[in-house]
Formats: sequence, C-alpha cells, structure tokens
Amino acid sequence: MGGALSAMKGMISFFTLWHMDITQEDMDAMETRFHMVPVVGLLFGILLTVELGLFFHMHESLGYGSAMMVAVMAMLTVYVGSKFLHFDGLTDFGDGMIVSGPPESHLRALKDTLVGAGGIGVALAVTFTSFALYSSIPGWLAMFLIVPVVEVMVKNAQVFAASWGIAGKGMAGRQVERTTKASAVKSVMLSLVFGAVLCILASVVADLVGVPMSLDDSDLIVQIVSVLIAGIVSSAIVGVLMARVANRNFGMVNGDILGATNEISRPVVVFVMSIVFLLVI
Repeated sequence: MGGALSAMKGMISFFTLWHMDITQEDMDAMETRFHMVPVVGLLFGILLTVELGLFFHMHESLGYGSAMMVAVMAMLTVYVGSKFLHFDGLTDFGDGMIVSGPPESHLRALKDTLVGAGGIGVALAVTFTSFALYSSIPGWLAMFLIVPVVEVMVKNAQVFAASWGIAGKGMAGRQVERTTKASAVKSVMLSLVFGAVLCILASVVADLVGVPMSLDDSDLIVQIVSVLIAGIVSSAIVGVLMARVANRNFGMVNGDILGATNEISRPVVVFVMSIVFLLVI
C-alpha cells in the first residue's frame, strides 16, 4: 500500500482538475490516509492567496473591484477547481433530506441522479449564504487571513464527518471505514500547520501589494492564532453534526455526504472566523 506521497497524488487527482496518472495503490493510500485531505485545501489556499494579491493590486491601481467580486471569484475558484464534485454532493444531500420515511427512502433520493427541489433549494441556500458571508468579511487584512484558510478547514470538516460516520458501500465507504478518531486528530494537526503556512504566505503577498500585515505585530499574531483555532473548532463541529444527521437519516456517510459537509461547513467557518477576527482586535 502506498505512502503519504501516493495518498497526496490520489487526492490531488481525484479532488481537483489536476489530473495525474494514478494507480490503484494511490487510491488505496488515499482511502487509508484520508486525514491528509487538508493538503488539497492548502493548494486551493495558495491559489486564493495569489488571487487576493492580484485583486487588491487591481483595486488600488485601477480603482476596480469589490468584496463581492472577491467573493464570487473565490467561490468560482474552488467550485471549478474541484470539478463541482462537492457541489454535486450538496444537491444530492438536499434531495435526500426532504424525503419522508425510513432511511431507505432518504437513501434512494440521495442516490437518484435527477436533482429535485430539495437539492436546488439547499444548493441555493448554501451558495447565497456563502456569498453573503464572503462579501461581509471585514476588510482586506481579514480576507487575506480568512479566505485561503477556509479551504483547509472545510477539508478538516470532511475528515471529522468520515471519522464519526457509519461506512456505506463504494470507495467513499472505504474512506469512512478507515478514517478513525485518531485520523481526526491528525487532520487537526495538519490543518493548523497548513493554516499557519497560508497565513505566512498571506503576509508575504500582502506586503508585496501594500496591505499592512506584519507578523512582528503581537496583536496580529493573536488574531491569527484565534482565527485558526476558531476555524478548527467550527469545522470539526460541523463535520460531527453532518455525520450524525447522515447516520440517522441515511444510515451511513458516503461521498455525497462528505461533499455536502465540505460545502455546508464553508459559510459556517467563514462566519465564525470573521466574528473571532473582529472580537480579538
């Protein structure tokens, strides 16, 4: 069975537009080391940090751009970059949740290839909420700290959902089965490290484009640490709650549930991190 690099290769190829020649060994490694999925969030975070630098430079030099533009571009980046994989899970989750009856009825709606009113409604609600919260992030400094780091945290939520979920059938079922409470602890550690890396990168990019963000400022360090902890805690809570809802209504956690967890945790994490950022000033 492959190691960490093999798992990373499988995750990047499966969860992003970056296609690689992967083997069954890579897929097995990905399923066994699902706690490493925050690395995918790290890659998106790096891309978003660069985008933020470009948007700020354009805003300052041309007077063009706004928080709404940043919100749309950030969401498009992760939606398109992930091949709408998690968004598809969100719509399936919405369809499955509005059905009445035993878990079998919910599961049948979840796996139906047609998108119904529940799927459309949930997708619209989550998307509009995410857009509103991204647009409300308080200033460019907060954007540099929050927007990239959120993508790491939503992956942490997926790991927690898998850790607390009941395994179903299929590839995602093997991921859930092999993801333990110890995996959740490892995901937290990786998420903290990757979040810190993104904050350091953000300080470099922000300095280049003229956003005051010096890591020598003790108050800013407190803000960064507080925001990272808030992201970890809120994403973990969402992951556990999603697993419990899925276990009760569907009798399992599958790939659609993990995808829905990714999308539903995003507005929650953005909101919590933004409030904490404001409170610790």
